Amino acid sequence: MSVRREVQRERRQAVGINPRAVRRPEWPQLTVRFAFGAAIAIAAGLLGMRFGARVGGVFLAFPAILPAALTLLERAEGVTETGVDAVGAGLGAAAMLVFSLTILWLGRRVPPAAAVVIAAGVWMIVAAALFAVARPLLGRMARRG
Repeated sequence: MSVRREVQRERRQAVGINPRAVRRPEWPQLTVRFAFGAAIAIAAGLLGMRFGARVGGVFLAFPAILPAALTLLERAEGVTETGVDAVGAGLGAAAMLVFSLTILWLGRRVPPAAAVVIAAGVWMIVAAALFAVARPLLGRMARRG
């Protein structure tokens, strides 16, 4: 499936809440998500204890449910769809790491509000550049599936 068709498919999907699904939780899926989330939070805490709050804080930015979500997505959609989402998540994580490092570097050099605005600008530029570089790869991955 091409990236363009994938985007069009996702745009057609309705956004909403399914009350019946909430009444019938899928316990294995919830267990997997809880286990991955807990493991990542514990790892971030241990890193923070070992290397300091700054390092631990960077790892707390890791999307704790991403591994669980990718596992469940692979079961439902297949390996190709999961691979495209995993690459996108990796690119987003790299851009967020650059955001964090920019905040860390600006530190006490500029007022906090200015640091956040500058870091957000850097994040947008890095995210756009990473996407532009990875777009051909994402297209090839989608076509293979």
